[in-house]
Amino acid sequence: MNLSGSLPGARRGGSAAPLVTDYFAAPTDAVAATVVHQEAGPSVLARGSGRPLFDTVRLPAVEPFVMLGRVAEALCARPYAEVTAHPRHGVLVDGADEGPWVVAVSDQLAEALAAAAPDRLLDVARSWATASGGSLPAADRLAPALVALGGLADRARQVRHGLYCWAQLTPWGPPAVGTPAGGPVRTSRPA
Repeated sequence: MNLSGSLPGARRGGSAAPLVTDYFAAPTDAVAATVVHQEAGPSVLARGSGRPLFDTVRLPAVEPFVMLGRVAEALCARPYAEVTAHPRHGVLVDGADEGPWVVAVSDQLAEALAAAAPDRLLDVARSWATASGGSLPAADRLAPALVALGGLADRARQVRHGLYCWAQLTPWGPPAVGTPAGGPVRTSRPA
């Protein structure tokens, strides 16, 4: 199932609900799906070790459909309609109508993120922020998010894992100020 535009239940009463998005690496769709109902998402701790099971980057409200489609458009220098037509772009791996959800990130975008130097990702962040017409945070807040996502993609590539997004609606309320799309970029790496 390709959702390519919005998560089911992500809009309530005509306005977008706050969204938490954790990007993570997993070897297969089946393994990625195991975190769909974990309260901590892919940051769930391994029993006995106290360390996260999955290499994870939290990019609050950076959804895997339109926003990552625009990143792919800029990073891959290909039209938006083409990059979002990729068979893995926006594919729902698991999740119920009201979430949480696990969604695949296209192999094409994961590879481009992994191969991109931090300077290239900074340029993409600037382009992305400018093209949004003010609907996204400033490039200086998007840049660390893309660099963190690029690092995750590179680590995933090294162990032949795919990239996924765990997304969940949060209770209504104002987003945190001063960070990418409303929250801090957070990373965790399994030991």
